[in-house]
Order: sequence, then structure tokens, then C-alpha cells
Amino acid sequence: MNRTEKQTVVEGLTQDFNANDTVFALDYRGLKVEDATALRKKVRESGAKYRVMKNTLALIALKGTPLESMNSHFTGMTGVAYTDADPVALAKVLNDFAKDVPALSYKGGMVSGKEVGPDQFKALATLPGRDVLLAKLLYVLQAPMRNLLGVLKAPARDLVLVLKAAADKKKEEG
Repeated sequence: MNRTEKQTVVEGLTQDFNANDTVFALDYRGLKVEDATALRKKVRESGAKYRVMKNTLALIALKGTPLESMNSHFTGMTGVAYTDADPVALAKVLNDFAKDVPALSYKGGMVSGKEVGPDQFKALATLPGRDVLLAKLLYVLQAPMRNLLGVLKAPARDLVLVLKAAADKKKEEG
């Protein structure tokens, strides 16, 4: 790779690091080619990207970005998965893949400017997805309105039930 190619790669990486607030560094030592291809496909399906790059180029690209504190994770064989969308979806994909293929391991990462350790990564991977969380939030927001509507309907419903009971009683009596 000549100097201009390296410069182009660094510029692209810098743009990616500035544009994405979720980045996970992974150790892929021992990962087979078929597994690496499957990982790339699964990451792409989740709306994220996965790249393997030279550590020196990654370290240059990290300078001046919000992810600069990740420098210590770029030693040895390092792959980077990043997204600007749902960090939970990416964490789930990576965690599930690492369960099936133990050659892939988590080094470190950042989500919204905060370091994410291995335990936090596992916790993030077990959270429900963004769509599920939004649906739950919507349900919680709708609950007071639904309860109020039930309370407002109760007198009318009760009146109808009393009138029906009175009508049934009159039918029985004659």
C-alpha cells in the first residue's frame, strides 16, 4: 500500500469514526475465512459495518475524534465494528456470533462517548432491541390515557348494566 492509498484509508476511517458514535474493537485471531465472511454479512444485515485495518492507520484515524480514548485497544489483530444506528443490535450480533465462534473476542468499545467494558458489552447485548424498547415506551405512555378512558366509560357502562338488570327483573316478574 503506497502513501496516497494509506492517506485515503485514514481519511475514510476518520470520517467513519466521526460519523459513528458506537464502535467495538474485536480480536479476530484464529477466525476462519468462512467465519469472517459470515460475521461481515451479519454485521451488515444489522445496519452496521465491520472492517479489519492496520493498527497504525486506525491510530492515526482516531486522533482528534471522539473515539480517541480507544487507542489502547488497537494492539494485535483488531477488527472494528461500528454503527450510527442501534448499538444494541450490533452488540447482539457480535455477542451471538462470539458464542458460536469463540475465536472472536471483545477488546473494548465506546457507545455515545462512553467506554464500554466487557461486562457492559454483555449487558448491552442482552437488552431488547430499539424497536422493542420503543414499543414498550409507547405502551407505558398510552396506559394513563387508556385508564382515564376506562374511568370515564364506567358510569355509562354501570348505568346500562343497572337498566338491563331492572329490565330483566321486570320480565321475570311479569
